[in-house]
Amino acid sequence: MNQHPSTLVEQALACNHAGAELIAIADLEQRGNLRWAQNSLTTNGMTRALSLTLIALVHDTDGTKTAAQTFTNVDAHDMQSMVNVLIERAKHGDVSTVDSGVALASDHVDATFDELAPVMDPEVFAPLIQPLAQALNRARAEDLTWSGYAEANTDSTWVGVSSGARRVFHQSASSIEITQRATRTDGVLVSSWAGASANTFAELAISDLEHTLRQAREWSEVDIEVEPGHYDVILTAEAVADLAIPALWEASARDAVEGSSAFAQAGGGTKLGQPVMSPKISIRSDPGHPEVSTAPFVVEHSSGPTSSVADNAQPLVATQWINSGVLHHLIGPRSYQTTVEQTRQAIDNIIIDSQGSGTLADLIARTENGLLITCLWYIRDVDRQTMLLTGLTRDGVYVVTNGKVVGAASNFRFNVSPLDVFSNIVDSTHSSRTQPREWGEYVQRVIAPAVMTTGFNLSTRSDAR
Repeated sequence: MNQHPSTLVEQALACNHAGAELIAIADLEQRGNLRWAQNSLTTNGMTRALSLTLIALVHDTDGTKTAAQTFTNVDAHDMQSMVNVLIERAKHGDVSTVDSGVALASDHVDATFDELAPVMDPEVFAPLIQPLAQALNRARAEDLTWSGYAEANTDSTWVGVSSGARRVFHQSASSIEITQRATRTDGVLVSSWAGASANTFAELAISDLEHTLRQAREWSEVDIEVEPGHYDVILTAEAVADLAIPALWEASARDAVEGSSAFAQAGGGTKLGQPVMSPKISIRSDPGHPEVSTAPFVVEHSSGPTSSVADNAQPLVATQWINSGVLHHLIGPRSYQTTVEQTRQAIDNIIIDSQGSGTLADLIARTENGLLITCLWYIRDVDRQTMLLTGLTRDGVYVVTNGKVVGAASNFRFNVSPLDVFSNIVDSTHSSRTQPREWGEYVQRVIAPAVMTTGFNLSTRSDAR
């Protein structure tokens, strides 16, 4: 596909689609990466991929039927036949309740729809190369072993609707993750991790990650025996993000109404308007937030329990999911607002505020006794109705006594519900952009605090260091 993405969209919408409405979505994904191991750069690369998703909607007396397909190699001469096939599939499909009863976007036209996308080239890594090379040399000189990667992406999306809407948005993100391995004086191998995310690498400082890793190396010099149990723990912002993301994923309006989620009210109904977390906690999404801005309109390539292709190109506005601990909105398509008025469409960022102050170092200094957990991984559902999750700590659990880290504990398996974790918060830092370790591949725009929470269940030890 050599055509301009907006041209592809217009060509699709210009096809004869009598008896149906059409939506066309062109996605241009630009990716770049650097990878290193054993303190040396190993691979790098740049990719660019263009795809076109076509969606046909056919309305009849029973509701709306839809069909969608994504193409990665489109010849303009084949466009009409592709549209014809989709319309026939939709006509012979089942009625989609999530796509029924709503009008398609018609009055939203972006003046920049026909403009070219920003081009991502290797210069995107320029602010990173020299500081990273210097840090790798220092690690080598100190017998520390670094592995990791840096990734940059620019995503451009054009959405066109046969009813008239034309929307376009370009967004970029850069992230870096470093795992450090070191051998203690007693021969024990210890590891630590640091990660960061921003819109560009110019906004990231390798020196900050290096400081985090050096500090972890110092903390790991002494082992302290810690038994499994319930503890007061400090969760870094990265760990907080990795618990908040599945909590928001579970905020389906339909699941709450049907009684299959933790946001369902016992005996029927939802917990909307009720406290579900500490009054210190507020969680929102805002497409216009300057640090984590994202598309200000809906982009859906397929329909599901919480999404509808019929919502494509509809505007998105800042949404308060949880305000001072109280559940304010749930996630779902516009069509579900007739069932739950407080249903709102998902937005591709998460902003968590805990009314906290200071940095992680300040939070540690304010802690009398507890454990510092730096990373969570391999997080899985156990019980959706209580939002119980299980997973493992990774690359650093440390013992805090009288405001100082005094040694390292083993890693643990944990069993917690994010609702309990965020209900038991007693102290926290200010919020800043962070890189989730478990879910960073899927959610790149998160602002979160580090928190101190009580009663965190570390159920069994893990042998991983």
